[in-house]
Amino acid sequence: MLPTPFIEWYQGQHERCSRLTGTDFEAYVTRALRLHHPDFLNPSPTGQAGDGGSDGIADGGSISYACYGSQASRDQQRRLISKMDKDLARAAAVWSSFNIWRFISNVPCGPDAADWILKANNYWNGADRRDIHVFFWTPDHVWTSIIRDLAPRHLNELYPGVPGAQNVELEDLVPLIDALTNEPLAPEVNPTITEVSAYKLEFNALHESTRIEFNEGRVLAPSIEGWFTRNPLPAARDQAANAFRRIYSSIAQSTDEPRERVERCYIAVGGSDFRANSKRANAVYAITAYFFDSCDIFEGPPEDWSPGPAHASTN
Repeated sequence: MLPTPFIEWYQGQHERCSRLTGTDFEAYVTRALRLHHPDFLNPSPTGQAGDGGSDGIADGGSISYACYGSQASRDQQRRLISKMDKDLARAAAVWSSFNIWRFISNVPCGPDAADWILKANNYWNGADRRDIHVFFWTPDHVWTSIIRDLAPRHLNELYPGVPGAQNVELEDLVPLIDALTNEPLAPEVNPTITEVSAYKLEFNALHESTRIEFNEGRVLAPSIEGWFTRNPLPAARDQAANAFRRIYSSIAQSTDEPRERVERCYIAVGGSDFRANSKRANAVYAITAYFFDSCDIFEGPPEDWSPGPAHASTN
């Protein structure tokens, strides 16, 4: 599922790329298809056979793709029909395994092109011919059927530079954020919530709102612990903790303001727009509080330090 705060940005990038022409459009679509289909194969043109009329074979050879980004300003429908006719004929002659043929184009499918598609389906579904189902896909089909379901790391690969994205060192926490946001894991019965020590709260002079956010998020601490326990990578928790410690250390060197330090930790975990979704925001609070609890990111209290009355209780 797309990270909620970035849906409009990703979709805007897709719409921009959908206006590309010629080989640029084809390259964009095939990049998306390669991320969607684990076994996607884009045949390289060789000799007289070229690419065999296919811009991609997927799903064990059962699907053949052809892409067309027109550069023509005149005779678009005639050129579109000619392209579909040639590509399907060549693909059917070269590739014997596919029974689904998807033609992806940013050229509008007018009445003549639609008529060609109907006739092509009737022809290839004839009793004496091979069973091939012909589909015309627009960029909207690519968005809803291919791109919208990509994992965040694949979306960021397809559209680099997402604004406000979380720190790359904490990218592996995206599935945890999504789990806490979309399908909250049930806390344990009567969970023991570890308080942030009075020293940590006092030494950093954390704002009251930050303590409230931490204490609200800490209810999910058992769920976070369970997620790391089930993680197939045994070192996932330690790696994330080490990354968080490095990030906090860097932040601490650039600002002495406690609230700003915590806010930048939030952004490192969940991106700058994490508050656009209240459940996502609580997930970010929970993960940040979890690492504040578990990471030894402080050297220890000053010799003359003692907890103030304001921090006698943190829950």
